[in-house]
Amino acid sequence: MPRSRTPSKRSSKKKASAGPVDLNDPIMNCAVTTGALIAFGCLGHLSGGDALKLDHLGGFAEPGYAGAVFNIFGSDHNLHARWAATLVTTLHLINSVGSNGGYWANDIVGCVFNAFGSGMMAAWLAGTPVGDWGIWAHMPMVIFLWYIVNHNIPKTGINVWDLISENVSKFLPLQRIMNLCTLHFNCSVLFAACAVGAGEDWNFMPNLSKVMFFAVATHCSADFFNQGGFSFNLNGCSATCERAVIVAFWMATAGMSTLPFVGSVLGQVTGPLAAQFGGHQEFLWACILGNELFGAFVPVKPHTMVMDFLTDLLL
Repeated sequence: MPRSRTPSKRSSKKKASAGPVDLNDPIMNCAVTTGALIAFGCLGHLSGGDALKLDHLGGFAEPGYAGAVFNIFGSDHNLHARWAATLVTTLHLINSVGSNGGYWANDIVGCVFNAFGSGMMAAWLAGTPVGDWGIWAHMPMVIFLWYIVNHNIPKTGINVWDLISENVSKFLPLQRIMNLCTLHFNCSVLFAACAVGAGEDWNFMPNLSKVMFFAVATHCSADFFNQGGFSFNLNGCSATCERAVIVAFWMATAGMSTLPFVGSVLGQVTGPLAAQFGGHQEFLWACILGNELFGAFVPVKPHTMVMDFLTDLLL
């Protein structure tokens, strides 16, 4: 009888010893996370020619400067010539390849859905042939990282990723940073999906409906599209769905500038504001990142109030 599962080869994780800072403190955790992300964007090897430098401090009023502070998320500089992935993409992949202890082939397929589910959904909605999906270029990295993260070095009791993460986590909130990298990866797919109708005439519902459909289906792909097939069912407005709706509304209306009657006035405010971050997508990402980093310290969130109002109105 064939084996139904692959035995786990991971060593049991040991609790990391306390580091030089208390990362359990929310304020300290936020400060270290923010500082680390900015520091990554200052390293030319990680961010390429667009690394944030001291020379940039004098240009804070220039368009696009605000978005450059967290430049690491906008970098397209691969870690190595033979490793075709940025730091952000690499951390996202590591964050997506955890094993469920099942049969190895099923395990790897599950990792692919975890890592690229949003992109797969977007490609499916666009009618792209499966063979042309962009995920295939990353498959060797997915399999390699899956093995490294979930298995010990043969003939030893050493798990490379456990060793790295336990030591790095003494100084940096590594898991939080990886979660932000995964969020950025999925938001990038969301922005691309919303671009199907961005900048077109408002024309009230048709354009918004189109963008909203693409946004929710793509960003909530984990709820709709997995190894079990398709199942379009949302029981409530999760944080992911809420984010998709807000991004879709902003993109479909080009920053509310195409709204009837008031769009021309609002656009004079939102347009320059978005330009300060480099564009509408960059502005939205800055808002999403800011909410993830500092949202716990903000008692009142306008976007949550709006979504709560719509939920009460439409139920």
